[in-house]
Amino acid sequence: MSEPTDASTPTRSPAQLFALVSAVVYLSAGVLGFLVTGADDWVGLTGERLVILGINPLHNVVHLVLGTVWLAGARNDSSARLTNTVLGLGLLAAFVLGMAGGGTFLNIDGPAEPDNYLHLLWGGASVYLGTSAAFRLMGSRS
Repeated sequence: MSEPTDASTPTRSPAQLFALVSAVVYLSAGVLGFLVTGADDWVGLTGERLVILGINPLHNVVHLVLGTVWLAGARNDSSARLTNTVLGLGLLAAFVLGMAGGGTFLNIDGPAEPDNYLHLLWGGASVYLGTSAAFRLMGSRS
């Protein structure tokens, strides 16, 4: 954990902050996604979208699981770094799968889907903040 600014106010590490932001974003996407999709047509290309992102109920569940794991992982620096790294690698794998056309079960239909690029960006940021690279650059401990 980062050094406290005073005895009563601990600060969160960059990894913890990223994990908390990710938790809020992914939990929100899961809940809002269910408002769009309901609970039918669980798997496959449904054509339903949350803004510009393809979703289906299975995709919503994945978002809820990721958000929950990120929230649990944010409790301290080491767990946040591990969580960010593992989930980031998963998102990078989802990018590769989506680009190869293998994401149709999550309503991700090939390379043109914005989801793929969001997975690439969020996964890359997550891995970055889960590894020591971010801490070396920021002058923190690694």
